[in-house]
Amino acid sequence: MARPAQARATGLRSLLHPPAASRMLLLLLLVQSSSAETPASREDVSEDLGEDAASTHRPPTTLEALSPGGPRLSPQKSWLIFRRNSNKGENRRTRTYKRTSKVSLPDTPQGRGPQGPPGPSPPALMPNPEELQLKLRELANAVCEQRPRVATSFHSRLQQPLSLARRCLYELMPFTTPSDSEQPLQRGQGFNSTTGRYSAAVAGFYQLTASLLIESSERGQTQRPRDSVKASICIESLCQTNVSVESVMGVRSGGGVFSILLTGTLYLQAGEYVSVFVDNATGSAISVLTDSLFSGILLGV
Repeated sequence: MARPAQARATGLRSLLHPPAASRMLLLLLLVQSSSAETPASREDVSEDLGEDAASTHRPPTTLEALSPGGPRLSPQKSWLIFRRNSNKGENRRTRTYKRTSKVSLPDTPQGRGPQGPPGPSPPALMPNPEELQLKLRELANAVCEQRPRVATSFHSRLQQPLSLARRCLYELMPFTTPSDSEQPLQRGQGFNSTTGRYSAAVAGFYQLTASLLIESSERGQTQRPRDSVKASICIESLCQTNVSVESVMGVRSGGGVFSILLTGTLYLQAGEYVSVFVDNATGSAISVLTDSLFSGILLGV
């Protein structure tokens, strides 16, 4: 009886206190079981995080997160708010660049085509009647107030035939007043028809012309070679000292009517006058007829 009881006590002791080899085997089994459980635990953690993210309907807005009474944010929710408010990822804005294509014609220089025909001209605007009348009035005033291009001129005929004795010098006068047909040839009041003198209103160059018709009174007499008639346009009646326009004509032996034409340019000072002189150097009397003319015009100053 003592041996079985001792044997049971020994077996119980061996179960409560296993030997060292058994303890080592038990330790190895525990290490293997812990290493096998580690990946499963990590996967479980990731699944739990995914379930938490999926269970969240929407991340709180920035104003909700910053409000003092709002819920406290976890790091994950903070990261979701940051991604949503950033300009990267899904919120990234892309710029569209418009490319301008330069297409040039192959057969034209510098890519320009031939010039097309001009377009239709715009319709003419009808002027205002009041403005048109005003412009016409201004044009009429300008024409009426415009000074004539010819400042001064005169044209007159001898009033009556003049008889000149032989070997004498005579100043032609009087002349007729201009007729209606001769009025357009008159500029100024410088010509005195009574004295036959023209007084220069302004200093300048004057073109002077005299056309005289002369008739010899004695016919049938033999004329000497020195017999002649000289016509002159003189300044201040001083034909010998001042510059003058002269013309000399010989007298034919048979007498009759002949003409003398003299024309030239003289420079006159303001107030100086010119007149026509006839020198009869023949041996008989002569007559200056009424168709004789005396005219002048101011060329320039």
